[in-house]
Amino acid sequence: MRENWFKFWNHPRTKAVRHWSNITYDVSWNIILFLIIGVLLVGSFSVGAAGGYFASLVKDTKAPKLTEMKQQVNSYAVTSEIYWGSGEKLTNIATDEERQPVNIKEISPYLLDAVLSTEDVDFYEHDGVVPKATLRAVLQELTNSSSRTGGSTLTQQLIKNQILTNEVSFERKAKEIILALRLENAMTKDEILQAYLNVVSFGRNSLGRNIAGIEAASRGVFNKPAKKLTLPQAAFLAGIPKNPYYYTPYLQGGVVKKDLTPSTNRMKTVLKRMYVAKSITKAQYEKAVKYDITKDFAKTSKRSRDTYPYVYDLAEKEALKIMTSYFMKQDGIKEDEVKPSELAEVKANYRDQAMIAMKQGGYKIHLTLDKKIHEAMQAPAKNAANFPSAPQYKQVVNPKTKKTVTKKDPEETAAVMVQNETGRILGFVGGRYTDGTADDFNRAFQAKRQIGSTAKPILVYSNGIENGLITPASTINDEEYYYQTVPRQPGDNPINNEGGRYRGNVTVREALELSLNDPAVKTYEKMNMSNSIQKLVDMGIEIPDNIRYAPSAALGTMEITPVELAGAYATLANYGQYVKPYVISKITKDGKNIYKAKSKKKRIYQDRTAYLTLDMMRGVFDKGTAQYANSLLKVPGDWAGKTGTTNEIKDSYLVGSTPGVTLAVWTGHDQNNSLMGATTYYQRTQNLWAQMANLTYSANSSYFKSGARFNQPASVSADDFKNTGRFKEEDKKKKAAEAKKKAEAEKKKQAEQDKKKADEAKAKADADAKQKADDSKAKADADAKRKADEAKAKADADAKRKADEAKAKADADAKRKADEAKAKADADAKRKADEAKAKADADAKRKADEAKAKADAKKKADENRKNAE
Repeated sequence: MRENWFKFWNHPRTKAVRHWSNITYDVSWNIILFLIIGVLLVGSFSVGAAGGYFASLVKDTKAPKLTEMKQQVNSYAVTSEIYWGSGEKLTNIATDEERQPVNIKEISPYLLDAVLSTEDVDFYEHDGVVPKATLRAVLQELTNSSSRTGGSTLTQQLIKNQILTNEVSFERKAKEIILALRLENAMTKDEILQAYLNVVSFGRNSLGRNIAGIEAASRGVFNKPAKKLTLPQAAFLAGIPKNPYYYTPYLQGGVVKKDLTPSTNRMKTVLKRMYVAKSITKAQYEKAVKYDITKDFAKTSKRSRDTYPYVYDLAEKEALKIMTSYFMKQDGIKEDEVKPSELAEVKANYRDQAMIAMKQGGYKIHLTLDKKIHEAMQAPAKNAANFPSAPQYKQVVNPKTKKTVTKKDPEETAAVMVQNETGRILGFVGGRYTDGTADDFNRAFQAKRQIGSTAKPILVYSNGIENGLITPASTINDEEYYYQTVPRQPGDNPINNEGGRYRGNVTVREALELSLNDPAVKTYEKMNMSNSIQKLVDMGIEIPDNIRYAPSAALGTMEITPVELAGAYATLANYGQYVKPYVISKITKDGKNIYKAKSKKKRIYQDRTAYLTLDMMRGVFDKGTAQYANSLLKVPGDWAGKTGTTNEIKDSYLVGSTPGVTLAVWTGHDQNNSLMGATTYYQRTQNLWAQMANLTYSANSSYFKSGARFNQPASVSADDFKNTGRFKEEDKKKKAAEAKKKAEAEKKKQAEQDKKKADEAKAKADADAKQKADDSKAKADADAKRKADEAKAKADADAKRKADEAKAKADADAKRKADEAKAKADADAKRKADEAKAKADADAKRKADEAKAKADAKKKADENRKNAE
């Protein structure tokens, strides 16, 4: 170029032109050199200033350790989950944002390509920052450009979300760049991409809940795991993070938006970028663009809390207890070492910590409940045909207003099924879902009610056998009987059986089968009642002191929840060993157990006691009070159980056990109304029990051990089925006393016969003399009676005459007084009327005179005025 200029300038047409050409060339060249040097100086200065400014922005930023950075980007709230005992996921613990971490190997390749093509096409090539993109973003920010292309890589976005904030400033951007470069040295590209996909927000799911992470998004939007996403589905989800709540297909409540155009257009944009990046072929692109993605959306869902309210609430409550104890143990806190005045506050603090952990810690709570069994138990409870059609009502006091109101009180039910050997609760019924909904009161675990005759096997006869007092064959007289261990009060009634009849001498077996009350109380009063009650206390059942020494406890006056009752009966079915019923089998975190239930067995009854009691309870189904349930039962097996009813028929029970499980069912009213149908209430209870037994057996029969029987232990002997025990010895003494009494009576009778013969002659003579005396006396009595009758007749006639005269006089006086009163009243009325009329006439005349005077005055005034005019 310079040579061309020289050639041009060195060959001018004239010398003057050449002169001025040389001058122009020199000046122009110097100016160009000056501009180049100036630009270089300004550029160097700008770069230096920018570098200095950048350095000033990050001068206080401490470089974190690589391990700390890795931990920070992988630290996020993870939703805790609840699982059925049979393995199925039930639901998530309610939280502000749902998230389910997933390994990158479990994510669809389509999704990975879609995210990279859209968000960071050079992800695997750059070192965490793309300078060109960053400079472009800065210039757009400085010039306030309407077009913003963004300059953040996925690494930078991860840093912003997990370590920094969303603050818009150059300082935050500078720190983001520094930390992104450092993060690339702490993690592999796959680790960074995995962390990003587990962190980023995806709007809402079909429940209307906030979701984060690709796994929660895939399940919440398309109801499938991330590894099974199709190309259109992957493109749709990859487009959401740009503006999560704008592009998500769901509104609050999980309702699908009416206008999905922005979301589908965003999906098409992602597909276009995938095609441009050569992640998909043209054929794949064209097919995916035409795909109707809306048909793949998960339908608006109901929360599992709405479907299984009793299960969710119970799981959360029990897990919270376990987690609270876990965190206290982690910190070395022991309840017995904390001051009583501080214990409540300490536990409350750890309870709050446990609740946060449950919501955000990613724990997995595994229940003991078998889903099929639990669902099968709900069907009879939800069937309105199993209950009276007309609800009852109760007058109750509103605790807030203190006013008495009428409250609907429908018949309710609760049930629990327990695995005998382990204590695992396989299913339960918290209530009957009146009007299709459940309430907050879980009757199976919270309703403490009197248990009626279901107390007899676990409190009376089992302890009687264990104490050597009775055997199943012992005889007890069922008769009119009063409590012997409490002072008898005037008006006390004897103990009655249902139906009001007594059966005389019966065996203990018959007494249990027919649920007779007198034999139960007699047996219980002959034992140490406090020691007998202790058996229930040893099972964790709270018994008030006033019940501990009360003979009425034999008839079930203590209050126990259905789950506690089921646990007590399962103890008998477990040959006398108690295992506390439980509903949470384990809680895990990152695959490790932080809690695992242990079935600790506690010996309550001897195995001999348990078996003999069970053997008697078999008859309850065969020929006793549970025959109706047995007629409906379709579950094979060795069944043993007991019915129960409380006073005024406020509660009705049936508890039955096989070698595998125990099923307890209760019916009653929350407000303690009596059950309807004095002769049919028990049929409803037994019908519910039978339906639940049949349906649960069909759902999963493996727990029932229907092919097994309660095996007789070696401790049981042949004498245990004979009329042995202290009750029999007392019967012998009673019979001997009766025989002695009978002999004395016969001796006395013979003496009376001999005396009778000696007295007969004397009696005959006395009779003759007496006859004569009687004849004379009869004649005298007849005369006296005649005279008395005549005197009485005369007296009656005189009395009647005097009464008639008195009545006539009284009537005449009354009539005279009435006439006088009427005449006076008429005179008073006439006088008052005349006075009123006179007054009215005077008033009328006065008013007329006043009116006339006024008129005359007016007339005169008018005349005066006219004259004046």
